[in-house]
Amino acid sequence: MKLSPEERKERKREYNKRYRQNRTEELREKRKEYENRRLQNMTEEQKEELKESNKRRYQNRTEEQKEEIKEYNKRRYQNMTEEQKEEIKEYNKRRYQNMTEEQKKEIKEYDKRRYQNRTEEQKEKTKEYNKRRYQNMTEEQKEKRKEKRKEKRKEKKKEYDKRRYQNRTEEQKNKTITPH
Repeated sequence: MKLSPEERKERKREYNKRYRQNRTEELREKRKEYENRRLQNMTEEQKEELKESNKRRYQNRTEEQKEEIKEYNKRRYQNMTEEQKEEIKEYNKRRYQNMTEEQKKEIKEYDKRRYQNRTEEQKEKTKEYNKRRYQNMTEEQKEKRKEKRKEKRKEKKKEYDKRRYQNRTEEQKNKTITPH
């Protein structure tokens, strides 16, 4: 009996799924190392091609597939140890620090568009999530958060004042403030 192309794809998907689930930790680790070496040995052009390919692949996914991946990632993150979560945070921190200003700007723009295009439902979900997250924080975490926010505000104010000063005319710069 000959299978249709769709059935072949489905069969292959199932086979790959079982294969991935049955792999040992050692095999997973080997695969990870291999992927890392492969990525490091790629030229910029190849990396760019890979990025484009992944982008197309992601865009061609059905909503169902996207949802499955989201759920998978959610479960994966929940099952991680604190150490693993910390590792990921550190990795992302280093990655962000090593980005060029252009890349950082690109990410900011992308996030801004994504944020603006959210539906009311998504906004509400985020609000609820943040509320729960804040309630679950320890007092120490809350204090840390306050401090960070304070620092950010100071930085923004500094930048704002700097721009404001640069935009003043010579006359305004030379003017002294006289008490009333």
